[in-house]
Amino acid sequence: MSSFPDSAPTPDSAPLLARGGPSGPALASAPAAAIRLPAELHHRFRFIAIDGSLLAEAADRAAALIDALLAMGVRVALLAGGGAALDLARRLDGGARGGRVGDRRRLFLLGALGGAALHGFDRRGRAVALSAEAEPGGRSALAALIAQVIAPLRIEPRDRLAISPDPGSGAPAAGGRGLRDAPELAGAVHATAGSQRLCDILALQRELDQELGPYAAPRDAAWVIDEPGFDVAREHEIESLLAIANGYLGSRASLAEGSSVSRPATFIAGAFEPSADVSRVPELVIAPDWGRLSVAIEGEPLSAETSGVLCHRRHLDMRRGVLLRDCLRRGEGGHLAHLHTLHAASLANRHVLLEAVSVAPLNFTGTIRVDAILSGDVKSASGAAHWERFSADASAASLLLVGRTHGGLVTAMTSHLRVLPERPAEGAPPADAPEGARCERTEGARSIAERCDVSVRVAERRRLFRTTTLHTSRDTPAPRQAGEALQAELSSRTMDDLLGEHAQAWAERWRRADVEIDGAPKIERALRFALYHLIGAANPDDPRCSIGARGLSGEAYRGHVFWDTEIFLVPFYTHCYPEAARALLLYRHRTLPAARRKAKALGYDGALYAWESADTGDETTPPLVVTPFGEVTRVLSGEQEHHISADVAYAAHAYGRATGDLDFARGEGAEILIETARFWSSRAELEPDGRAHIRRVIGPDEYHEAVDDNAFTNWMARYNLRAAAATVRRGGARDDVLARLDLRPEEVDRWRDVADRMVLGVDPETGLIEQFAGYFRLAPFAIADYAVRSAPIDVLLGRERTQACQVVKQADVVQLLALLWSAVPAGARRDNFLYYEPRTAHGSSLSPGAHALVAARLDLHALAERYFDQTADIDLGNTMGNAAGGVHVAAMGSLWQAVAFGVAGVTRVPRRPDGQPHAPPLPADDEALGIEPHLLPAWRHLKLPLFWRGRALEIHVEADAIEVALEGSAPLPICALDAGAPACAVLAEPGRRYAARRIGGRFHSWEEVTTW
Repeated sequence: MSSFPDSAPTPDSAPLLARGGPSGPALASAPAAAIRLPAELHHRFRFIAIDGSLLAEAADRAAALIDALLAMGVRVALLAGGGAALDLARRLDGGARGGRVGDRRRLFLLGALGGAALHGFDRRGRAVALSAEAEPGGRSALAALIAQVIAPLRIEPRDRLAISPDPGSGAPAAGGRGLRDAPELAGAVHATAGSQRLCDILALQRELDQELGPYAAPRDAAWVIDEPGFDVAREHEIESLLAIANGYLGSRASLAEGSSVSRPATFIAGAFEPSADVSRVPELVIAPDWGRLSVAIEGEPLSAETSGVLCHRRHLDMRRGVLLRDCLRRGEGGHLAHLHTLHAASLANRHVLLEAVSVAPLNFTGTIRVDAILSGDVKSASGAAHWERFSADASAASLLLVGRTHGGLVTAMTSHLRVLPERPAEGAPPADAPEGARCERTEGARSIAERCDVSVRVAERRRLFRTTTLHTSRDTPAPRQAGEALQAELSSRTMDDLLGEHAQAWAERWRRADVEIDGAPKIERALRFALYHLIGAANPDDPRCSIGARGLSGEAYRGHVFWDTEIFLVPFYTHCYPEAARALLLYRHRTLPAARRKAKALGYDGALYAWESADTGDETTPPLVVTPFGEVTRVLSGEQEHHISADVAYAAHAYGRATGDLDFARGEGAEILIETARFWSSRAELEPDGRAHIRRVIGPDEYHEAVDDNAFTNWMARYNLRAAAATVRRGGARDDVLARLDLRPEEVDRWRDVADRMVLGVDPETGLIEQFAGYFRLAPFAIADYAVRSAPIDVLLGRERTQACQVVKQADVVQLLALLWSAVPAGARRDNFLYYEPRTAHGSSLSPGAHALVAARLDLHALAERYFDQTADIDLGNTMGNAAGGVHVAAMGSLWQAVAFGVAGVTRVPRRPDGQPHAPPLPADDEALGIEPHLLPAWRHLKLPLFWRGRALEIHVEADAIEVALEGSAPLPICALDAGAPACAVLAEPGRRYAARRIGGRFHSWEEVTTW
């Protein structure tokens, strides 16, 4: 339950609180328009509906202002009763206004253009019909807009503004009935205006962002995650969703001042200590808490839990990678203050953390106190205290806290808090304690703090800025000296400079990764949320660590690395962040010795990777767990889930093919392929029936243990064996690698023989792939019979019944289809998907995304849309119920794959000696990039950036066209496919754009184009 209402009009910028007129306080720098407009209009709205009749007398100025708001991300709808809205739309010509044609995607026309109900604009700035049926007055058009765009983006009623004609002006509402009476706008803020007042309102909306500066949350709802209020039941979940990370470290989005339920934690990637679990498995080290920053106003501590908080919102700005907070609070003494905070884990320098606070007293002059704390008083979720000792030094140039874990890891944290001058002079160096501020330091056994008492005046902001550094003995033999040197450098730089550098680093990542989907705003926003966490989880500079199942956002699974990384994450990094993909695969190469140890311990050759891996790569799966019912249960995954080795090999091989990174492919990649092939050669048993069997394993469907010939395992093992054999036979491994591994020709011959004899479980009559031997004989099961359930299906059925029936925990054969599409006969793909889909319970977050991918490729549109929604909701809707333990990064990676490999249909196509594509490939063939679109009905356009063999591509998919722009240093063969077969190909030249049109259901030849 929230401790205060959050449905009231929410002031989210300081000018909002300038009530206007002589009786209310106004901020010194409030826009001039603020003096004339009521308080409710000082809110930063994300959707503005305007009656078109207001545009007749001030069209030019209104056009310029609306153009500016569209560029900021505001969505604008014009209700047209005549030609005014159309005229304004013509004036908003993106080509003539700086080339921002894409901004017009946020402009909508209601009841215009030949009587069609609702129109939007495509990426070229052309009008497109979004709804054709409308009641008089455009009301159903408005309902369609809210249903299709506004609600999926979670633009709440309080963030919507409707502007209607002033009744006293005599101007009729457009369409006969105006926006004020529209039931679709219930809960929105309504304003009346004439032409001049309309422009004043729009000008104020533009200026409010300038006033807030770096504390302004994005206007574009597709780039922000909002969390209003304070809900005790959801706080741990919110801490996960809004977490900040940069691949070196990650911090949960806990309230800076703490609360009764806060679970703050900062994780150091790759650093592990024993947990306090029953099995004492390793867990990620919890670093000292750097984010503790408490504020007291006239002696009253600020807390989100108190009744004095009038409004509280947190925003994750995904575009800039910052966490923002906006709080309006009235203390017991009546002191009204507006607080904004900002937190960021710098992507420009991964050792740097940034924190800022702005306080505006609205009805008093007095004192605020800010305490910035570094605290080593931290424990993990398991209850473990990782730290042996700390030493604090308040005499250094900045706060310094040095700690040592029980395992010997040394960390050094520095912190420096500045009180920023009210109006800094141009080019002036940062000041530590300007006039009106007094700061002092205190230290304890495990903590150190800096306290600043700052004088404040009514309606004037005071800002403080804090830089924190973190170094460990994993990075440098002298972490203290490294931290002090870096902090000295940071102290000479401004807040704007450091934040700008961080934002620029994020902008570069987004340039290489951001996906645009016109027609599916919910999926576009969810995908941005996914990519935000994927970008923040990776560190291309550290091959000693990988990414755990919850990234750097939570403690579930103790930070352990699973097959999730290679199968669900590495494909995204390969195509959008290849440096990070390489580092993740080098981690697997680095942990080969542990994989060899595990294989040897079980009596096999080669390398069997740990099902759960930490820093050394040794098996860290707990052998026993305690169930919620208090029962101790064996965990067999570490003993039997062997497909992990094939998964790693698949990812290494796919990375080499997609990037052309021969250095890796011929070195570390080849060693991974060879050692995992050796494992499968010894693991498979050649039996009297002449077939190769792999017995007593667990496949992705973990409901069924100790099964024989799991299809996913066997097919992936076959791929592994063939890829390794082809690599060796075709000279794809360096001589020194082969010599060091002492590889003999007869070994390679055996790999091919085992692969050729592998049991695949294909029913010759139906083409169905049996998930494992005997699966078809199990009791039938349909998940639809349990559509409404209050617990996981295995809990409802019980262990014995679960293993005796055909229920599938997660995509197993369907996952096989997703990864080995071309290896399964075309006619069997659909039948297998439709057989297993009704039997799958999606008890894992890994499952819906794989189903979305395969359903899209099969053009099963309704199922694809359902699974896209289900994948998007895993974290943002907390549909698994466990987001408190961290976000589900594998599901996030699967969402990207469903778009890239499912809807866009990106694939590999082998080439003939003459350079033209043909079908289908051997693993080592030279290949072209293939595109076979499967655009979903509501999706009007998809833009996908992609890296392929050292070239950067921007792929555009529309209903009947593919367009590709290529950047790089060499030509690239690109092929459009129809029904899996090459239709037309082009050798694309760098710096040029090409288009292939679909006519009569088939793609025709590519042509070079100059405009989109």
